[in-house]
Amino acid sequence: MQTSTALAPGTTIAIVGAGRVGCVLAGALRAEGFDVLGPLRRDQSMPKADIALLCVPDRAIPAVAFVARPHVRFVGHVSGATSLDDVDFRFHPLQTFTGTEPPDVFHGIGAAVAGRTDEDRSVAEQLARVLGTRPFTVDDEHRASYHAAASFASNFVLTVLDAAEQLAVAAGIPEGEARELLTPLVGRTIENWARVGAQEALTGPIARGDEATVARQRSAAEEHDLQALFNALAVATRTIASREEESRGVLPRGVPSREGARENPLRDVAGEEKESSV
Repeated sequence: MQTSTALAPGTTIAIVGAGRVGCVLAGALRAEGFDVLGPLRRDQSMPKADIALLCVPDRAIPAVAFVARPHVRFVGHVSGATSLDDVDFRFHPLQTFTGTEPPDVFHGIGAAVAGRTDEDRSVAEQLARVLGTRPFTVDDEHRASYHAAASFASNFVLTVLDAAEQLAVAAGIPEGEARELLTPLVGRTIENWARVGAQEALTGPIARGDEATVARQRSAAEEHDLQALFNALAVATRTIASREEESRGVLPRGVPSREGARENPLRDVAGEEKESSV
């Protein structure tokens, strides 16, 4: 166990929590040459270490941190939503994990870091860089917004993709092929969004004001109990479409304001049509 620099050679890191993130982190840190203990279950005895990195459910952080504190120099957690009240630092990799990823899964991804002191924050930043991530800071005031952004970018995307898969299967596409056929569309959509943003990347019937098609889509969604999701997404998509029109100085017919666009998911959206696309 080291007594000086936090991440010097020989630094001992105890990973507490044997779930998806804990298992992947343990493997990645070992690959970088650290002395890794664990991943440990929450009910196991806490060994002496330089750092305890808690990969446990948010509600368990206070109790596990209390147990770990006498045995380590620094206690950190990997939660994007939890404060630093019970730990010294936060290291939240902005990625989704299944638990089977290779050590290089961290290379190039973002990692939200924070610390109660400059030294604590330095530990989090060093940890992020050692794993090949891009550290960035989010203050406590905006922590909930940041975590919501991550949920929109990952969890809610899966909700939408599950609905797409259901409708594709209902259209007669074999269940085993639906995801395979939809994947290139999803991939290109994400590539376009990453390159030019949602306004420029948006295509489809709402973007081009094709209300007859929107109505038929809504009827199909309703047959599979997806009307509420369809309506909510249609409202949000109209807002994006209206932003593009407004940026060009054209207010779409039937959409007097963004507030008005939220009133009816099937409200007419005309204006200049985009090229017919998905």
